[in-house]
Amino acid sequence: MGEVYHEQLIKKKTTYIDYVIRAIFVVLCFLPAPFLFFSNTLPYAVLLILALGYLAKFMFQRTDVEYEYLYLGGECQFDRICGRTKRKGCGKLEMDKVEIIAPEDSEKLEEFERQVHKVRDFSSQDLEVENRYVAFQRNNSSLIKVIFEPNDSIIKEMKMISPRKVYLRGENSYF
Repeated sequence: MGEVYHEQLIKKKTTYIDYVIRAIFVVLCFLPAPFLFFSNTLPYAVLLILALGYLAKFMFQRTDVEYEYLYLGGECQFDRICGRTKRKGCGKLEMDKVEIIAPEDSEKLEEFERQVHKVRDFSSQDLEVENRYVAFQRNNSSLIKVIFEPNDSIIKEMKMISPRKVYLRGENSYF
């Protein structure tokens, strides 16, 4: 039997804070402009404008985020893509370490929510999206809460691997 491979790309919602950060850096780029008219500060003003422009480009990339989910053989890898250019691995879900996967609004998660845990959010951060799932994974002695938005093929494949750990939306029965 061959390995099943799924991938999905999720665009993170641009928040008001992201827009404020972008606006601040655009304004900062124009602040040294009046100093261009003085001949003795011209080289410093040009260097400052170039440095601030590069910093603004960097901040625009940092506020333009996408998450890629790669599911292969019982493991879901999460990558963060900044500015559609830089990719960095952020974490992974291993089905043998997962305690539970359920929709975000499920009452099955209440027991785990009361425990001390770290939160990792790999979702679009749009609360109106219906397919938000939460996974609790135990690594050594710590519990990690992972928020993500898998498509139907990924979540069904996870259900096939671990049917007692994965609960689909609209599913009420325990096994």
